[in-house]
Order: sequence, then structure tokens, then C-alpha cells
Amino acid sequence: MLRSIPLKPKTRWFILWLLAVVLSLQPVIAHGRSADDQAPAGPEDAARQAARLSQVAEQMYNHVLQGDINQVGRELQEVNAIFESSSFQKLTSVEGIHALSESIIEMKEAVARVHLDKKQWLTASAKLRMAADSLNNPKQPIWMQYYKVIREELSQMRAGLGKGDVLAAKQAYDRLQEHYELIRPAVTIQRTPSDVAMVDSWISYMGGLVNVVQPKPAEIESMIGQGEEMFNGLFGKKKDHPALAPLDQVDGSWPWMFWGGAFIAAILAYTAYRKYKGEKNSFKKVTPRT
Repeated sequence: MLRSIPLKPKTRWFILWLLAVVLSLQPVIAHGRSADDQAPAGPEDAARQAARLSQVAEQMYNHVLQGDINQVGRELQEVNAIFESSSFQKLTSVEGIHALSESIIEMKEAVARVHLDKKQWLTASAKLRMAADSLNNPKQPIWMQYYKVIREELSQMRAGLGKGDVLAAKQAYDRLQEHYELIRPAVTIQRTPSDVAMVDSWISYMGGLVNVVQPKPAEIESMIGQGEEMFNGLFGKKKDHPALAPLDQVDGSWPWMFWGGAFIAAILAYTAYRKYKGEKNSFKKVTPRT
């Protein structure tokens, strides 16, 4: 083509040089476009993913209530796909992502069982629903509604001790533990690892007190008081806040941290924590209140 056009040698060489430059830039341009396409999702994308995850998890929970096994399976696949393509590290901690992952795995295990256990399905789906909601709704998540339930169970423990009925206190503790296990993934998504570890340790230590052959009411009574302060902090209530405070007054503060050092020294013992970590791996059937 160049030979058919009468061009000066300098002009011809300039055109050839310009073509070479343009061609050499093509890989750079293509790489730049590819990098833009593969750029990590921003906070807005993560929020959209969290909203969709919460929506599907709630639908799945409702279909579990209805006994629609086929629809639950399809929605679980969608939940898994959303999680695998997510960028939720922008919304929670590594521990929070791990808790969400564990909730999905637990639901998968419930679905995969040969014999359908409706209570297990309901529990696993409730955990996943609250975990997804916790990721999507940091200001007023569903798990906050368990504050009244847990405070009532603490009151029932105290009332049992007041009547000299240690068995009643133990039964109230068992219910409290089950409810905490139900909300724990959602709590882990919104609270710091140290906050969650402290509650885990209280649960484990209190379990040891109420399950011994000869329980000591005075020690149990003391730990109930610490538990009230601790759960106030977990749910964002002030120290002297009424137990049934409206949820819109939750401010996320931790006013009880002044005694945290003494509590950690007394309770965050290695053996107690390891014991609890082992116990929480065993599945406990519980009908969730959501």
C-alpha cells in the first residue's frame, strides 16, 4: 500500500514508526481494561451483595418453615454462589466472614442429611438468616431482639437460686446457651473477636459451675451478675439501662469494659475456652425464636 503512494523516504519512515508505536501500545491498553474489569468491588458492591444475601437467606428460612425442600435447596445454592463471589471483608472482620461461612456449611450439612430433621433445618436456617441480616443491617439487626430473651433467662437463673432450686437455674442456663449459640454467628459479624471470646468464656465457665456434682450457689450468683453486665455490653446497653430498653436506643457502646481485665483474668482461662470450643462443635437442637 505504501509503495503505491509516492511518499518521501522520511514520511514513509515516520508512518512506519507511528504504526509500530500504536501496535506496541495495544497490549498495555488491553491490560488496563482487564485490570479495570477485575478491580476489587467497592463498598457499594459489597453492600448490594449483602442485601441480596440477606434477602435470599430470609426466603430460604420461610421456605424451611413451609417445608418446601426443593426451593430451600435452590436458595442454598444461590446463597453459596453469592458468598463465593462476595467482597464481604469490607463489611466485617475475618472472624465475621468465617462465622458466616460456618453458618452456610451448617445449613448444607442439614440439607445433606438422609433423614430430614426439621428442627435442625430450622435452627441452621435461622442462624444463617440472622448472620446474613447482621451483615446487611448493622444498625438494628434481628439478633438484637434476643436481648429480652437472654435477660429473662438470667433472671430465671437468679430466681431458681433464690428458691434453692439449682436445677431450675441449670435449665435456664441451658436455654440461654442455646439462644446464644443461635445468634453467635450474627454477633461475631458485628462485634470484635475479643468481645465474642469474652462471652464464649462466660458461657463455658458458667456451664462448668451449673454442671458440677455439687454446685455452689454463691459462685453461680456472682457469675450471673457479671453475665448481666456482659450481655448489656454485648447488646449495646448502658450499665444501668432497663432490661427491656427499646432497640432504637442501642448505641454500640461497651461501658462495662472497666471490669474487663479482672473478668478476663478470672475466666479467659485456656482450658475453659478450649472446652467450650470443643462443645460448640456438637449440634444442639433448638427451636429458634425469630
